[in-house]
Amino acid sequence: MTTIDRSGTSVEDIISAFRKEHQIRDWELNYEILKKPSNGIFGLFASKTAVVRFQLPAIEDRAALFTKTLLAKMGIGFDSITSKFEGKTLYLEIIGCKDPGFLIGKNGAMLETVQFLVNRVFEYDRKLDRIFLDADSYRERREEQFFRKFQPQISKIKVHGKPVTLDLMNAAERRIIHRHVEREKGLRTLTIGEGEMKRIVVFSAKQNEREVLDMSTNHEATPAPKPRNLPPRDKNQEPRKPRPNNKPQTPKPVPKDPETGEEKPRPRNNRPRNHYRPKKAEPTEKP
Repeated sequence: MTTIDRSGTSVEDIISAFRKEHQIRDWELNYEILKKPSNGIFGLFASKTAVVRFQLPAIEDRAALFTKTLLAKMGIGFDSITSKFEGKTLYLEIIGCKDPGFLIGKNGAMLETVQFLVNRVFEYDRKLDRIFLDADSYRERREEQFFRKFQPQISKIKVHGKPVTLDLMNAAERRIIHRHVEREKGLRTLTIGEGEMKRIVVFSAKQNEREVLDMSTNHEATPAPKPRNLPPRDKNQEPRKPRPNNKPQTPKPVPKDPETGEEKPRPRNNRPRNHYRPKKAEPTEKP
């Protein structure tokens, strides 16, 4: 927590200016008025300067405080919230959640929503790239289980040095791969593709990014199907005969008269034909 003293002609103006400068909300304000402006006695010893001392919390404390306030509004009880930095990524851990099923939600949907809200509040801060929210190590277990599938492929890069292109993934899955590969020394990641589903290329830090990108683009191109290796046809060879139709052909039954039992003649199409045909126009003689 940082202590900052500010002076001005009015306490209200000092607080308003401090809030705009540091993007502080009302629930984050912690200050002490050291000196108020006074008119003095009979105009003597007048002071028009006010001094206010602010207690500016660190960004991880502010994010944890906002998360506590949000969970209290949602009616979710917990024991504590811990925070730690890895580069510009902040990890918040909710410990001792009283209702983990509701907070986590189906497949972590509720936890992802709360995390989205926390990121939107502090997205302006340049000290942060992203905030990850977890509850009782749920997200950590899921991420390790997901990353374990790609661990054999990534481990081979350190042996043969060739880049590996992983399967199509959404944004949340790609963040897991990026974060876990960053912990591996000597490896880097690169995202290729368009749309929501993209691929990640994992390569050695000694390789050039442009070279890896060209190799991955060529790898993505699907080769044309190879023609079948059929023997050449002999010109003197006789043409193939059509296959005979050996299916038995049953004649269609002929209708019979129910009284006499004689066969009825097949009905003919007595629809009158249209014999009218328009006459061709006779050619006119040119004068």
